[in-house]
Amino acid sequence: MKTVTYLTRRSMLKKGAMAFVGGGLFARSGWVEATELPMVRRVTLTHPRLPKAFNGFRIAQVSDVHAGTFMPPERLARVRSMVEGLGADLVVFTGDQLDRRQVDADLFVQGFAGIDAPLGAFGILGNHDHFAGPRLAVAAMEAVGITPLVNQTATIERRGARIVLAGVDDLDAIPGWGPDFSIIEKGGDVFRLVLCHQPGGWRAARAAGADLTLAGHTHGGQIAFPTSGINLARLSTPYVAGSYRRGEQLLYVSRGVGVGAIPLRFGVPPEVDLITLRRG
Repeated sequence: MKTVTYLTRRSMLKKGAMAFVGGGLFARSGWVEATELPMVRRVTLTHPRLPKAFNGFRIAQVSDVHAGTFMPPERLARVRSMVEGLGADLVVFTGDQLDRRQVDADLFVQGFAGIDAPLGAFGILGNHDHFAGPRLAVAAMEAVGITPLVNQTATIERRGARIVLAGVDDLDAIPGWGPDFSIIEKGGDVFRLVLCHQPGGWRAARAAGADLTLAGHTHGGQIAFPTSGINLARLSTPYVAGSYRRGEQLLYVSRGVGVGAIPLRFGVPPEVDLITLRRG
């Protein structure tokens, strides 16, 4: 005999209230994670081709700032102070400095003006920088002291040794722009550090000879439930956050600082990354 369960009006109201409260707590928790200052994730990456002079070299990676409505200049300035306080040798910005509006460039400049590091600050464009306008995004980087690397390379020297830093344009760049991975090959037989906003570009970077690729874009999923394995970023990439290795080639993906269209983070708090390179 089939049993039919009927919900009384009282039980329906009770279940609805529980769902409402649960949803409210989730949103509140997610809003707090999205608007708090980023944590500092400290990680050590080893590579046999790293020059001895660069053993212990420290890189501060800042990704997905998304200067805009949810990242006002005051919060950006606090992030800048945090980054400078890490004492890194090099600072890199791995894309999406701006959210999507032209005014976001002004907000970014107000917040990050004067950013500096002993061996310089460098940055690339992300897909949201192209939404705002790539030329505008490049100008914003230059205005705060970041050297733009849009399909360009720079040489980083330390105690007589050098590595090549290569920055490629975003995979979803607007027409007339776009990534050129061949610049990595032009680095010669040296350690090649590559900035590529989307981790989906790692395959092309590896083929071009990248030793270490730094990326962002995923926000670590932005909303994730680690205990259950549910993570929104897994719908588009296997490289969600943290370090990955193929042979001797490395990828590191930052969870980033800001948020996209939805001002919530849950289970993946914002971060700035302090990466220490070791030879080995």
